[in-house]
Amino acid sequence: MGEGEGGPRVFDSRQGALVPLPTTEDLEHPGGRLLRLYVCGVTPYESGHLGHAFTFCSFDVLIRWAEAQGIRVRYVQNVTDVDDPLFERAERDGVAWEALARSQVDMLLRDMSDLGWRPPDVMPWVSNEVEGVIDAVTQLCDAGYAYRTDAVYFDVAKTPDYGGLSHRTRTSMLRKLRDEGLLGEVSPAAKRNPLDFPLWRPSAPGEPSWPAPFGAGRPGWHIECSAMAMRHLGPQIEIHGGGRDLLFSHHESERAQSEALNHGLTFAQAWMHAGMVRYEGHKMSKSLGNLVLVPQLLERTTPVAARLCLAQHHYRRDWSFRWELLDRADALARRLATLLGTRTAGHPQRPETALADEFGLALEDDLDTSRAVRVLSRAVGAGDEASARWMTSILCGDAALS
Repeated sequence: MGEGEGGPRVFDSRQGALVPLPTTEDLEHPGGRLLRLYVCGVTPYESGHLGHAFTFCSFDVLIRWAEAQGIRVRYVQNVTDVDDPLFERAERDGVAWEALARSQVDMLLRDMSDLGWRPPDVMPWVSNEVEGVIDAVTQLCDAGYAYRTDAVYFDVAKTPDYGGLSHRTRTSMLRKLRDEGLLGEVSPAAKRNPLDFPLWRPSAPGEPSWPAPFGAGRPGWHIECSAMAMRHLGPQIEIHGGGRDLLFSHHESERAQSEALNHGLTFAQAWMHAGMVRYEGHKMSKSLGNLVLVPQLLERTTPVAARLCLAQHHYRRDWSFRWELLDRADALARRLATLLGTRTAGHPQRPETALADEFGLALEDDLDTSRAVRVLSRAVGAGDEASARWMTSILCGDAALS
């Protein structure tokens, strides 16, 4: 809880407020606590840029901080390799979608490993999870939450609080779908409601297709994550995370269909969203050509400095990358290396120091890494090796100091 009021708190997008870090009783470890975390991963056609690294490193800090409190974390991060943007990019570039996906995920894993990331316990690919998607769509159809026309659609009218997670009005939701080209057709042969979204759809030429009771085709985007989260974490989880750009329509729709599958029970106790990273005035995007890639950072500095550059920004806030920010982080990383040597941070025990307590209060206050970095800088200035090593292990994971 922020400012020492009883434990860590995080910001829940659904409530629009700080909430206690959700955990449940750990049945595998009696007397312990468990945090089940699902983070929406990449659609692998432009993996590896700084925006992805910021999101995944932010959740890496959350995981390491929770584990430092004795909480066991089961972490799942998916790969969305069945989705329109991947197929469109593969067709444009004249490559097989499977090859494009594999090359991009390999690059992401290499970059995140260089940044000292704790890999997910499970990293499911949609293409290997279609059986579970079909089962989920079948359940929604049987329960009256879905209907079939030219595709199988989720009936948003059956979810009265649709829009409640993203705090959007119907008009706002329609505007965003229109801006993204996702409104689709409303007619007796298609959608009943422009907010309805596809659970299953026919495959276009060149796209993968699977047999299903409602016709051969492929999954819609949103249902993929519901099926994977429920298979690997169970019907209810503690935290669902991702970038803020996923809040609507992806997470809004995922919540609706998941709670329909759960007979109305809450799917995620808290929803956490990382801010967007901008460069040259725009959100990083391959289409705009304004990407900053992780290897570009590591050509100029060390992995620890790259992590500190990311951690200088609170996970919920949008920010603009400038090379001067990396230079500032590099200066702190050099001071750290002088104090700690060339060894990586490892997994040291928390020292009993005032600075360690102050660092802990910062992370308990909605994972305030920007404040935590300032405390780390003070520990380095004071020559407090034990505190600095422990703080670095949480903020920078297993990233190398040199």
